[in-house]
Amino acid sequence: MIMGSKRSEKKFNSEIKLDKKHAQILININQLSKTYIEAKEIIEGLGMHILKTKYLSPNQILLKLDTKDMRVAALKLTENGFLGVKGYNAVLF
Repeated sequence: MIMGSKRSEKKFNSEIKLDKKHAQILININQLSKTYIEAKEIIEGLGMHILKTKYLSPNQILLKLDTKDMRVAALKLTENGFLGVKGYNAVLF
């Protein structure tokens, strides 16, 4: 996982509002890592769908999924070379 300063990490965490019904995944994307299209293919290959995509910075994308549990998707993304993957399960999960 790529570690940034605690200040920038808190900034990103404050922009993430946990959802009651949907899991979310935060992914780092840059020239050295995998692309959004690859992430989407992996997630959809698991039978999940991306409901919303939000760019928090040029290198960080927050994906809202149509599931309450993101653990399988986060694991699969990590196994496929994605860096800095952080997952947030649905609040009521």
